[in-house]
Parts: sequence; C-alpha cells; structure tokens
Amino acid sequence: MVSAQVLGPLGREEVALADALGRRLAEDVTASAPIPAFPASIMDGFAVRSSDPPNTYLVDADSLAGGQSAGPLRPGYVRYITTGSFVPEGADAVVKVEDTVQSARSDGQVEVQILVSSKPGANIRAVGSDTAKGEALLSAGCQLRASELGVLAALNRSRLWVHREPRVAVLSTGDELVELGGQPDEGRGQIIDCNRPLLCAMVKELGAIVSDRGQVPDELEHVRATLADALESADLVITSGGVSRGSKDYIKEVLGDLGELHFGEMCMKPGKPSTFATVKTGPDPAQKKLFFGLPGNPVSCFVTFNLLVAPAIQRLRGSPGSPVYPRVDVELASPVQMDPVRPEYHRARARWQSGRIVAESTGFQRSSRIASIAETNCLLEIPKAHGTLTKGTVVKALLLTGLLPEPEGFPSIAARSVQAPLAPQAPSASGDAAPRRAKVALLRWDSAGGEVTREQLATFLGPVELIEKQAPEVLEMRELLESWSQESSGMDLILVLGNFGLGAKDENILALLRSLVREAPNVADLLLRQGLEQSPLAMLQCVVAGYRNSTLLVTISSLTSSSLGDLCKLIRADRP
Repeated sequence: MVSAQVLGPLGREEVALADALGRRLAEDVTASAPIPAFPASIMDGFAVRSSDPPNTYLVDADSLAGGQSAGPLRPGYVRYITTGSFVPEGADAVVKVEDTVQSARSDGQVEVQILVSSKPGANIRAVGSDTAKGEALLSAGCQLRASELGVLAALNRSRLWVHREPRVAVLSTGDELVELGGQPDEGRGQIIDCNRPLLCAMVKELGAIVSDRGQVPDELEHVRATLADALESADLVITSGGVSRGSKDYIKEVLGDLGELHFGEMCMKPGKPSTFATVKTGPDPAQKKLFFGLPGNPVSCFVTFNLLVAPAIQRLRGSPGSPVYPRVDVELASPVQMDPVRPEYHRARARWQSGRIVAESTGFQRSSRIASIAETNCLLEIPKAHGTLTKGTVVKALLLTGLLPEPEGFPSIAARSVQAPLAPQAPSASGDAAPRRAKVALLRWDSAGGEVTREQLATFLGPVELIEKQAPEVLEMRELLESWSQESSGMDLILVLGNFGLGAKDENILALLRSLVREAPNVADLLLRQGLEQSPLAMLQCVVAGYRNSTLLVTISSLTSSSLGDLCKLIRADRP
C-alpha cells in the first residue's frame, strides 16, 4: 500500500563529483572517449617490432609515462618503456624487462639482448580495450559508491546529474517526553525522548536530508499546526507516538482532515498502531507528501521504520524498483516463543557459522525494551501460532545489514558449502536409517591428472558408488556433465582429472566448466593452498570448483590431489 503511493524519484540536480558519494544517479552514463585513448604498455620493458627476432639491439630512447614523445621507433632499435606509457609508432609489442639482458657499450650507448619472440599486441592495451567509446557503464538509479566515483573520474566527469535527496521532517508527540540531556521527573512519568534521535539517525543513514522538528505537546490545535507546517516544506513526515486509541492521541484525527488516511493499524508485532497517510500540497494535484505515524514505543519505531519508511525513502532517492531487504533462511540459535494473535518481527543478530546462517535473539522482545535493537542486523519472521519454535528451526529473516562473520573469517575455508546433506536410505531391518552410498564420478581429461581410486574415496566416504570415464572432446563433455549433475542423478561429487594450465585447449575446457557451475571460491582456495604446500608450481594450475544443482564439481591435478580428503569432508558434512 505504501509503495503504490510513492510516485517515484524526486527531481534531479547537478552536483560536483566530490559531492556525489551515496547519491542516486539520475542519468545513464556512457564513455565519451575510449579507455585507453592510446596504445599503452601493460608493463615495464622494451617496445619492439614483433617481426624482429630475438637478438641484441640498441635503445633509441626512453618512453616514460607522462613524458614527451620521442617519435616513431627506428628500424633495428628498441625503446625502453614504462607501464602505462604510449607505445611509439612502429612498435607493436612490448617485451618485459625480465626477458631481456641490458648492458652498456664502451661508447656509452645501451644495448639490450631480447631473449624471447613476441606476437603482435603482446603486453599492449589497445585503444578502447578497457572501455570502448559509447559503452554503457552506469545506469540511472545506480547508487554512487567510491567504486562508481572512480569510474566517473576515469571518464573525466567532474559534474553529474543525481536525484534530489528527500527532505524528511521528524517530530515526537507526548507530554511525558523530556529532551535529551534533561532530567525527567519520575513522579510525573516523564521519560527521555529517544525516538527522535533514533529516527533522525536512521534517516541520515539512508542519505536523506533530515529536519528535526522537536517535540509536540498533546494539544489538538498544536498538533494540527505543527503537522501542517512540516508538510509544507518536507517531502515526507515521520512522527512517533499519538497513533493509538488514547484520549490524547490526535495524529489520525488530524491526518483525516489534512489528507487521505490509508491505514491506521497493522496485524503485526511490534507496530500494531502504525499509520500511513498522503497529503496533496502545491499546484500539482499529483504531488503527494508521505506521512508515517509510528508508534511511541522505541522498538516499534525501529521495526516499522525499516519495514515501511526506509523503502519509501529509497524510492524517493531514485532507487529502481521496489527496494526490499534480502530474505534468507536462518537457523534459530535458541528457542523462540510465538504469539497466537499476531506475526512477529523478532530482533536478532545473524552470523555465518559452519556454512549456514545462525540467528541469535537479542533477548526479551517487549516493544519498550530498546536494548533489544542493539546490534540487530536482521528481523526474524515469526508466524502467529501457539507454542515455541525450538532451537535449530529454520525461519525466514530480513537482513537489514551484513552478516556477522565467523571468528576465522567469512566464510571459513572449512565451512560446509553443499546445499543439503546426503539423505539417508530407507530404514534397515533393524529399524535404523542406513547412510546411503556417496555417488562420485571421475572424468579423466589427461594422463597428467591426479590419481584417484575407489579405495581412496572409500577411505574418506565409506561405501561409494563410482562412475569412471575418459573425457570425450570438449563439445561432448557438456552433455555428459549436465546429465551427471541433474538433481535426479543423486551425484554428490564430480572430479575432472587433469593438469589445467594456460593453453588454448585447457582454456576451452575451463570455460566450459565455469559456464556449468556456480563457482565456490573457498573450495578452489583450499585446493590451491594445499597444492602450494607440495610445490610452488601449483600456482600455475587453473582450478574450477563449484556447484551445479547439489553436485560439487572440481578439477583435480597431480599437484592438488592431496586435498581429496578435505573435499570429501565437504560432502560428508552433516551426513547421517
């Protein structure tokens, strides 16, 4: 209902690049010139003609980044060149310094022995090879982070068009409120106003412009005048308190007079009395100001701001589509009591743990207990029902910010990466569920690949069902791998055995494998690290590791086969 009333981004304005961090782009950005604009050397070395064979040559000049041009390269000479420098006319390749031997002659001239042959274009960035002229780089609605500002600077864009930031007015209602730093009279039931600082900070976190309108006493005409004034200058108004059914709760009454009240209660916990209205102001009848009347309890303010107000502000800022939080499965770290009347957005701290997301409740969830929002990074979606959700139950959660990492990193190398554990077979005669055999396929690409036997696999996996094949040509491999990795095949692990380097044939098979899987960098890292313990030559091996459906596919070479045991641990994790 809220998103239907948000008509889209506000107007646009031109700002300097230095002032654009965090803003939403209001134009599509294309490259007005190629990058690089000239042929540039990729490394320090010597500019050569690729047609000249390895030999000893004189150096005719230096070509330094930002330096003056020394003109075309003379026939029979080479030219010293630094990374990023203009490759002179006449040269079509660069030989890196490591592939040369330099010496000085008795006449003071420098001569260089070129030790390798070069192909045309070697170690040269061609004009437009990084970015072509006219290439689309950023789209309207993109949020400008440091990385996007770097792209714009490379395009020499000192100014750009962004969407105007929403102006948000924030105010609190209630005779019981005392300003921050004041001394509340407990005998009169006074409390510190923590909602307004909380809401102002949340608005600032989103990048909008906040106007703190202070506190409003519980007097009808005072409330009416304050809200009308705020709506004149702000695009969006947020109040806290005054939306329940008390005799001094005037917000809904005033909104009914000023505009259109869309809802005044929600079946959720916390935040039941949350209110949303729109008010038409100005000469444009389509122009609407948004008004959110949030409950007075601070936790209710926090939750309803995240669920209702934040997406509306992001849309006004220029975010494309309907912004939502990532909705993920989390495992409860402790039991959670359900409410039989209303679904609850339970505050919790989600962390990455052993290959899954685990959520720890922030404790007692009363809507007045503001401590329950400290370090909250997710809202658990707890259904309305009688009873308790036990520890380990998987529920949906909205991620408000990033996950908390494991102590050893995110994610840990040893974390289980398989989507699901191996399912048990039907119960045996004794009534116990027997673990099913692991199913593994070996595809041998070349004779230099690591040696893997049924006995080795059985050592780590127990009884194993093994399929072995000699790899066909690249074009035939796709059909075979797709068949093996279908969900219905029950395949747990596919090992492609071969030493994959940088050759053209290797690149073809690696490109095929990468196109089939969702890559798992942590698994590839595990293989390479263990391979380096055997030989530094492992750094020359190209490793592909990833998942297709529930099947783990990995390339294994003679230098990485020692990691077989750890790979088997990944697919055995949580196996009954």
